[in-house]
Amino acid sequence: MDIASFKFDPTITPILFVSLVALLVSIISLLISIRYWSKSFRPIVTAMVKTHAAGNLGTIFDLEILNTGSIPAKNIQLKAEQNNIKNALGTDSSPDNKRRWLSCFDSENKITILHNNSSIKCSFGQSKANDQGFWKYKAIIPIKIEYEGWFGKKYVQNQDIQIIDSESFTGYQWG
Repeated sequence: MDIASFKFDPTITPILFVSLVALLVSIISLLISIRYWSKSFRPIVTAMVKTHAAGNLGTIFDLEILNTGSIPAKNIQLKAEQNNIKNALGTDSSPDNKRRWLSCFDSENKITILHNNSSIKCSFGQSKANDQGFWKYKAIIPIKIEYEGWFGKKYVQNQDIQIIDSESFTGYQWG
C-alpha cells in the first residue's frame, strides 16, 4: 500500500467507539489518581493534649505533636493568639509557669524535622479542681500549626486543643 493512496475513513465503528471510550476512562482515572496521590503524599501534622499523670489532686499534661502523613515535616511552628491562651489560664499561671509551659508557642522553638509516623512532646502544665491549676479544665485553645513538607511546600493546619484528661473522654475511669 502506498502512503499517498491512503484515505482516512471518518466512520466510527463500534470497535473504534469502545476504544475511544476506554481511552477517555483511562485518562480520567489517571488524573483522579494523580490528584488523590498529591493530597495524600504529604505530611499531616496535628497536636493534642495528653495526660502525663493524673490523681485526685489534679492532672499534669504533655503537648504531643504528631506527623501522621506519608513524608517528614520540617520547620514546624505552633502559634496561638494571646487572648485565647489567657482565656484558658487558671489561677496558677505565674510568669515562671507561663515561661515553662507556653514556650512551645515561641518562634525560636521550631521543630526542625518530624519524621512520618513520629511524635514529639513537651510538658504543658497542669489543672486542678476549681481552676486552681495552670489551665482551666476543659478549656479549648485554637492553635495554628505551620510547617513544610519534605520538598518545601508550606502547610497551615488550624485546630483546637482541649485541656482534658486524654485517658478518659468522660473524666471517669477505673482506678
